[in-house]
Parts: sequence; structure tokens; C-alpha cells
Amino acid sequence: ASLEEILHMITEKGYALVYPDVFGEFVGSTVADLMDGARGGRFLTQPSEYPADAWFTYDDPTSDYATMVTEYLYWAITSNLGAQEYRASEIADEWIAYTPELLEQIDPGIVQLIGNATYRLPSTLPDGDYL
Repeated sequence: ASLEEILHMITEKGYALVYPDVFGEFVGSTVADLMDGARGGRFLTQPSEYPADAWFTYDDPTSDYATMVTEYLYWAITSNLGAQEYRASEIADEWIAYTPELLEQIDPGIVQLIGNATYRLPSTLPDGDYL
């Protein structure tokens, strides 16, 4: 939970403000367009049912579009770093690209974006050993 909430804060209050065209939590930013593809379309609120081809099916009807973008970026970064592999069955109703390999296969655009050295997004998971 700490990893998720800290990463939300960094992406929402950092990246989204510094690089709004890329990481902005609004319709039309690069990450929002990628998220819309992952959700099977652009939905400003949670749809009653996602299209069959959606693979990011965020499930919180109280969330707004910005929150959905934040969640998508969290799932993408942490999956790309290998943090979701052990949670596959737990998260399958919301996110199916739980390994770096699946993410690359399903959503190469987000992998390219979060791997772009310009933005210096995390490249390793925190492990508590920093010496």
C-alpha cells in the first residue's frame, strides 16, 4: 500500500504537473490516450461494463478520470518493475498485464513511455537496502 500511495503522489503532484502534455491526468495527454486504449475506449466515468477488449478495467465508480489515469500509470510502472507478478490472481479483475513481458506484449506504448530516459521514472523497486 505504501508503494502505491507514494507513487501516486509522485506521479500526480510531480510528473503530471511537470510534463502535463505527457503525464497530465486529463483527456488528451499521452498517458491518458494510452489508458483509453487499455480500457477499450474513452470513459470519463467508470462504465457499467467495459468492452470485451479492455484489459485495464478499473473498478471504483466514485473515481474521476484523473484518478483512473493515476491508477493506470501505477499499474504500468509497478508491473514493468515486476511488483505485480505475485498478485496475478488478486488483480486479474482490474489489470491483466501483471508482468513486464505481458505489459510489453499488451501495451508497448506505455512501456516505451515509462522507459523513456527523459522522464527518469523508477527503474528498480525499492527494497529497503540502499547501501
